[in-house]
Amino acid sequence: MGETVTVDALLRDPTPTEVTEGLERNPGSARLAERGWQPLWFEVRIAIGEEHDHEFVHSLVWREPGRDVREVAEEELGHTLDEALRGLRDMEGHDVWPEDVAKPRLRVEVAGG
Repeated sequence: MGETVTVDALLRDPTPTEVTEGLERNPGSARLAERGWQPLWFEVRIAIGEEHDHEFVHSLVWREPGRDVREVAEEELGHTLDEALRGLRDMEGHDVWPEDVAKPRLRVEVAGG
């Protein structure tokens, strides 16, 4: 077991600029919008020990019509956390693993979600 990891995640409605920039970075996502999928903004801040943020990850994600927004948030958190912890181990030398994560704080602030 490594260092204590604190995670604060948020899934919210995106701003128009975030949607535009997300579509510019990944033009293929336009197909999801055409199918009625909902764009959402997901961000995660990860802190190790008592120090400030070590990792800030954000992205535009897409919610399939009818899918529970909380389920989308939890799935995104799982994927993002795995990748971020691997990066902190491999690139920055921190001994951090999923079991080191104190209970993640996951907020969902989606209108009508």
